[in-house]
Amino acid sequence: MTRFSWPKAINNLIFKCRKFRYQARDEHSEHALTLTYLCPNAKKASGGVKVIYRHVSLINNMQIAGVKAQIFHPKDVNFRCETPFSNLNFKKNFVFNKKHEVFVIHEMWAAREAKIARDKGIRYIIQVQGGYDVFRKADVDSVYAAYQHAELITCVSDDIYACLVFLFPEFEQKIYRLHLSVEEDLFKPAEHKENIITYMPRKLEKHSTLVLNFIARKLPSSWKIFPIQNMNQQGVAETLSKSKIFLSFSELEGLGLPPIEAALAGNLVIGYTGQAGKEYWVDGQFHEVNCGDIRAFSETILSKIKEIDNGYFDFIEIKQNITTLQNKYSPAKELDGLRGLVDQLRKG
Repeated sequence: MTRFSWPKAINNLIFKCRKFRYQARDEHSEHALTLTYLCPNAKKASGGVKVIYRHVSLINNMQIAGVKAQIFHPKDVNFRCETPFSNLNFKKNFVFNKKHEVFVIHEMWAAREAKIARDKGIRYIIQVQGGYDVFRKADVDSVYAAYQHAELITCVSDDIYACLVFLFPEFEQKIYRLHLSVEEDLFKPAEHKENIITYMPRKLEKHSTLVLNFIARKLPSSWKIFPIQNMNQQGVAETLSKSKIFLSFSELEGLGLPPIEAALAGNLVIGYTGQAGKEYWVDGQFHEVNCGDIRAFSETILSKIKEIDNGYFDFIEIKQNITTLQNKYSPAKELDGLRGLVDQLRKG
C-alpha cells in the first residue's frame, strides 16, 4: 500500500507553522518512557540520519520493559528513509506526552526546536553528532538557552565532548557520552586485495578533484582509482574490502565512520582526520595530512603505493589495528551506552 504524502511545497509551509501544531498533554501512557528522535528527511540514510535510525532500532530491539523509541519526521510525518534497520516506530503527530515522552533533538535544529519544546512544556535532550554544527543557522544566545534547559546532552566522540565542555563548562555534568559501532562482520578485508584507491566524492569535492589531478600522471598503470558513490552499505563494504588505500576528505565531522570502515576492511587510510578522527587515527595504518595540503596529500599517496608495490608494507600491523578498532567501536559498547541513557532518563 502506497503511503500518502502532501506535495513538497505544502509540506514546507506546514513545517514553517509547526510551532502551532506541537502540543504536550498530561495523560496516561502504556510506556514509562518514549524517546522520540527528531530526524531530517533523507531518502537514503547516511551519516547522522543513519545513526538516528540505528539508535531507534537498537533501543527497540533491546526490549526494555516500558521503553519505546520512535522516529519523528516533522517536515512530513509519512516520510521514511531507506534503511536496513528493523523494529522501527514512527511518530505520526505533534502531540507529546508531558511526563513520559522525551524529544531527542539533533544539534543542527536544537535552537529552534528546543524553544518550541520549552514553550510547550515538552521534555527534551540534545543529541550532538557534530561539535562544529552547534551554531548552524542559530545565534549564540538561542543555542545557549537550548543547552541550558536540556535534560541531557549526548555526544558520540571525544572531540564532540571536548567541544561541548569548552562551550558549556557549566553543563558538563549533564553531558552523556554515547558510542557508535561499525559492523565488523560486514567491513572486513577480502582474501585477495586489488591495487585500488577508494574515496567518497561527496566529501570536499574540490579537494578530492585536486588530489586526483595532482597524481594523475604519476599513478602507476597497475593502480586504479574508484569513487564510492550511489551505493548501498553492502556495495560500500564490498568495494572497501577489495581496495588497498582509502582517501579521507573528512571536514570538521563529529565522528566520520567511513575511515573506520575502510580501516576495518584492511585499507591504508590517508588524509584528513576531520578532528574527531584523531581518536582512532593510529600510526601505521592511518596517515594524517593537514586539511588543504594537496601536495603533501598527493606525495603521501604515491609514497605508500611505492611501499606496497615493493613489499615493504606491514600487513600484520594492520591486522592488529583492526582488532583494536573492533574493540573500540563494538556493538556491545554502543548498546551499553544506549541502555545507560534510558536509565538516566527514566530517573527523570
